[in-house]
Amino acid sequence: MVGSHDIVHEIGGEDDTNSNTTRRVLLLLESFPVGKREAYDRVRRQILNRYLRDDRGLVYGGGMSGFPRFLLNDFTRYWRTVTVDFVYKQRAEAGEKWALRNAKLRMSRKLVFASGLLRCLFCHLDPDAADARQVLRAPEHDITKLLAYMEGELAQTPLELLARAASRPAIERTTARKLFDSYDRFLGVLDNKAKRETLEKMSQPDMATSAVWAEIRDSSRDFHSGLLELFFGKDRDLRKLAAYYGIF
Repeated sequence: MVGSHDIVHEIGGEDDTNSNTTRRVLLLLESFPVGKREAYDRVRRQILNRYLRDDRGLVYGGGMSGFPRFLLNDFTRYWRTVTVDFVYKQRAEAGEKWALRNAKLRMSRKLVFASGLLRCLFCHLDPDAADARQVLRAPEHDITKLLAYMEGELAQTPLELLARAASRPAIERTTARKLFDSYDRFLGVLDNKAKRETLEKMSQPDMATSAVWAEIRDSSRDFHSGLLELFFGKDRDLRKLAAYYGIF
């Protein structure tokens, strides 16, 4: 149990610990309220308000209008933190559950980051966000409409966001099938009790001969390849935004 104060008010700086960043990002990207949702919606709105209102470049910058770079930077920081912490836990915990953590890093954690990137990119790609972008550039610099748009984006699950992106006209159907077939195979492994237990107990030397690990390896390679095709393939607008904002 944690209060909302640090999640909302400690964005960046020394007091924004890895745990605090993780809670905030996962609250935005893959959480769901249990019971009454008033408090959940209020905290999520406060977090988004901080990201958008504190982002001076969002309303005053001279680049592409309506792109929440502050928000994307925190999504990216979460992803890089998870990848670095994975190696730390591998050493600190003597490789315990290494294979299962590796599988999740390759698939579900990568999906969470990809969905965060897409949520930000859709602020520019989605025609439904055009009105919000226009108001941002008006004299009042009002973020209200963009805030409401982002809340709607966050109401969708990561797989729903991925499906929406994969349905864009320029994305080939083979790319969509690669993404969702590979993720389906990954979920099938985790849903199989025997295979999941094999991953939990697997040591690194076992990986070379493990049929279960071969499933994870092949699925994760296809998923990664599908993401590269999605973000850097034939969709010119998506490729341009991903290259412009997603790297530097």
